[in-house]
Amino acid sequence: MRNILNRSDRRIAILDVEASALEARSYPIEVGVALVRGPSEPIGVGAKLIRPTKKWLDTGVWSKSSEAVHGISLERLQQDGQSVDDVADWLNALLGSNTIVATDAPRYDQDWLDTLFAAAGREQKFRIFDFQVLTRDFSADQHRHLAYLLGKHVPPHRAAEDALRLASKLMETHLGFPPREGPLPR
Repeated sequence: MRNILNRSDRRIAILDVEASALEARSYPIEVGVALVRGPSEPIGVGAKLIRPTKKWLDTGVWSKSSEAVHGISLERLQQDGQSVDDVADWLNALLGSNTIVATDAPRYDQDWLDTLFAAAGREQKFRIFDFQVLTRDFSADQHRHLAYLLGKHVPPHRAAEDALRLASKLMETHLGFPPREGPLPR
């Protein structure tokens, strides 16, 4: 089987979600995407803050300790966040059904995506996979090198930066040199 990172028929994206808390009744507050467009193309990076719905504010959980980690205040979300409809539509348009979307926390990120898409009344058009699906063809040396690169760069706990960290270190391990980054396609 051909290495998934060398396939030209499917795009690859790394997705990350920041949340209000790490417990039941938490909700998504930011989603970030790093789109891998090929070895010679820059990795496209973007994120959206999510304005909490009234239901989330009334029945959800907001953790001050989580806020201290990601640095996003509830006030900022209410002021600068986009509606759940807009964020769900953005993700579906960007990722669609022909993108391999990977995350390092599929169980949590899928739960938060389910919360987002349910609130928007939309169907999620893409499926997420565990990040390891992208490294299954790596040699033992590549796995060690990727772990080393990821260990050198602590996750910033912001959605776009976390997605970019995974995508860039993945591609650096795969290609042997660091890739460029740029904006997501419009």
